[in-house]
Amino acid sequence: MKKYLLHFLFVLIVAGDLLGEFTRIPFVDYIFKPLIMVWIGGYFMFFKSGIDKQVVKMATLGFLFSWFGDLFMMFSGRFLFFVLGIASFLVAQLFYSFLFLRTINISGKRPFLKKRPVWLTVYIAYGLIVYIVLFPHLGMVLKAAILFYLVAILTMSAMALNRYGNGHPHSFSLVFAGSLLFVCSDTMIAVNRFIFPLAYEGLLIMSSYIAAQYLIMRGILKQYE
Repeated sequence: MKKYLLHFLFVLIVAGDLLGEFTRIPFVDYIFKPLIMVWIGGYFMFFKSGIDKQVVKMATLGFLFSWFGDLFMMFSGRFLFFVLGIASFLVAQLFYSFLFLRTINISGKRPFLKKRPVWLTVYIAYGLIVYIVLFPHLGMVLKAAILFYLVAILTMSAMALNRYGNGHPHSFSLVFAGSLLFVCSDTMIAVNRFIFPLAYEGLLIMSSYIAAQYLIMRGILKQYE
């Protein structure tokens, strides 16, 4: 019953945020967007019983810096806040990467990418394509910032793939799907900001981002259920 009530609250928060994105009313967005990661982090902490302490620590820090990123991105019209948002999410991606590696180490099994390193070429190719497309549209500071962030988020997703066969299969599926949605969401942000405006960009970006964070959180919990 607690889970159902908590999820009902989450649905209200998500609906409020997406309404704010659709109507483009900043006040609504400012109310609901900060609550997304508060709920996700709070839900994780509520059900973290029995989980390795290092896993809890890294997950919590990933959620925290994602929350910082959300706050800065609400004011991303200002260049400084946009860069601070990128920096916050970059740190979050690093914590997620270490989190996924920790779950692999706990399993005691061989990481998937050590057995199938060819899959890394997919991430390298994607990163190169995105960066080459974005490069002419970026200033000097953003050329470096976007490069570092691309490496960080693709590393995060690669480490999510690296969990294949190293634990609960549903945990892997949830986390890996979340990592891919995270990559899609951030790619849309870059395309919308630097190349051409996307139709309903707020709804597309936020719905994929929220789903990504939720799936990562639930996937880590599923590993220990």
